[in-house]
Amino acid sequence: MLSDVTTDSPRIATRRRLPGLEVRPGSIRQARLEAGLTLAQVAAGQMSRTAVHLAETGKTRPTMPTLQMIAERTKKSVDYFLPPSKSNDAEASTHLLEKLREIAAAERFEELRLVAEKAKTEARDPLDAAWASFYLAQALIRLANPRAALLELYEARRVFEPAGDQWMLVECMDWESAGLHLLEDASAFTVAQSALLASRKLQPPNRALEARILGRLGSILVANHEWPKAIEYYTEAIEVAGELKDLSRLGKMYSDLSIAYERLGDLPRARAHSQKAVTIHELLQDQLSIARAENNLGSVLIRQGELDQAREHLNRSLRICEETGLELGKGHVLLSLAELDLNGGDPEGARRHLERAREISEKTNEMGSLALAHQLLGRVAEATGTRVGADQEFRSAISILERAGMSQRLISCLAAYGKLLQERGDIQGALEQMSRAVVVSRPDLETFTEQVNSETA
Repeated sequence: MLSDVTTDSPRIATRRRLPGLEVRPGSIRQARLEAGLTLAQVAAGQMSRTAVHLAETGKTRPTMPTLQMIAERTKKSVDYFLPPSKSNDAEASTHLLEKLREIAAAERFEELRLVAEKAKTEARDPLDAAWASFYLAQALIRLANPRAALLELYEARRVFEPAGDQWMLVECMDWESAGLHLLEDASAFTVAQSALLASRKLQPPNRALEARILGRLGSILVANHEWPKAIEYYTEAIEVAGELKDLSRLGKMYSDLSIAYERLGDLPRARAHSQKAVTIHELLQDQLSIARAENNLGSVLIRQGELDQAREHLNRSLRICEETGLELGKGHVLLSLAELDLNGGDPEGARRHLERAREISEKTNEMGSLALAHQLLGRVAEATGTRVGADQEFRSAISILERAGMSQRLISCLAAYGKLLQERGDIQGALEQMSRAVVVSRPDLETFTEQVNSETA
């Protein structure tokens, strides 16, 4: 499958999310007193009296919308509250941030990258630079450049954290997990879990953000082959989102749910979900998501024995990857094509696809894909009578998964190797691999499995 970063643009509430502005000390209190207003009258139901008080005393920086409301109540201009040198800068900063948000919402990611890079270069304030880095990271992740994106997110967090902006810290954590997930980094799940816990502490609550993180966790679990848990997270994401869910996110959820149901053996439901995903992403003209959904649909069709239809969808997925220059995730499509060749009795065709997949996965550092390439190369070697080569490929796959800490994938690989050895007639070898798989899932049984192996040797 193509890696899913489920990176739909955040719906950031304007009043809550705009950067705070530096105001002239004492200007808000002075304007209020001159107007003969109380804190409650300035707040006027649009904000809390505490918020006005904190802005007056300099303990928080008001956003531009907040300052505009205070200016309206006190009959002052916005410029009255701003230091002379800051007035034009603040207006330009707010305008630029709105532009970045608009481009991100429209999912014009190449344009977003260019505008955010320019904004970061021209930023005169650390907070403005942090916002530019945040949007630049979004663009880079959607353009499949997660390493550069992670560096931008780390820069942004170093500014948002001391500023006490918990909302943006959660946003950064979510996108960080997206970048790590693209890199098949095992820490992606832990980061996403931390983001989920932090999102549930935000006041007021942000259901859209919480739903997005739940979807992210579901996507990571799909990649980790933890199918039932993935379905649980996606179900919760849909419940939390309610009417907030958008087509882009829904398409990605359908795509991942198709994988989960496929692996659980529910092929009709898997096929239905993957077809819905293709339809939604075609409507949105999201080429990369179309490629991923087509790959998933092809995988289901392989399992259903419809090999000609599967090849049609997989070739379309590969063509999109090549036309868009996508490297990260392209290996998944090549792996699917290799499985198709193996099921169609063409081991040499499978080998060609697997060698390309292995090369790309090494280049992009996708350890899960690289391990699967070795595992399937082991199947090819076995099918062509090269047992020594088959053993070497499976051992390489197992070693990669052990180093990467991908326990669920490791269990699947050990089970596949055990099945191959059993078919070969090596019952003792098969038992050893199955025992290793048991130990990975239940380390407390290691002594027991060693005893069983020794008794059956």
